[in-house]
Amino acid sequence: MPGVGDSRSLFVVQRSFRRVRRGYDPEEVDRHLQLVSEWFSQGRGGRTAREAEQELIVRERAAADLEAQALRHAEGTRMEADATLEGARLRAAAEIADARREAERILAEAAAAGERLLAERRAEIEAEAAALKAERERELAAYDERRRREADRLVEAARRERFGADAPEA
Repeated sequence: MPGVGDSRSLFVVQRSFRRVRRGYDPEEVDRHLQLVSEWFSQGRGGRTAREAEQELIVRERAAADLEAQALRHAEGTRMEADATLEGARLRAAAEIADARREAERILAEAAAAGERLLAERRAEIEAEAAALKAERERELAAYDERRRREADRLVEAARRERFGADAPEA
């Protein structure tokens, strides 16, 4: 029975029913409800109620469509965000790997440059040491030569003093 007991009904005519053994007579209640239903469906109030009900149905469908559309949009947005996040993670991982490779390359170049500088400095020190050694050997040879001449001179002076002027020449 359309419109009966419905909250959208405009009004319901009250009527008193005869009491039977366990409440109201069901047949009498059913007849009354049928009459009220017919009155609503045929009258202006019934049309207004049906129109309001149809409008409500249309609005509910539109709201449901909008909700479904919003859910689809939200899901699409979430999927797009997930894809963007995953892309960012992949790019970050690739950039980290590139940065590590670059750091390793720089460290290898720095180590090689350090080894070259160390070898160059070692060669310079060895050259300086060799030059100093050669200079010290020359100085030592010159000193040794001066000491020999001095020793020879002292020996000669001692011979002259001991033997006089006729001392044998060495």
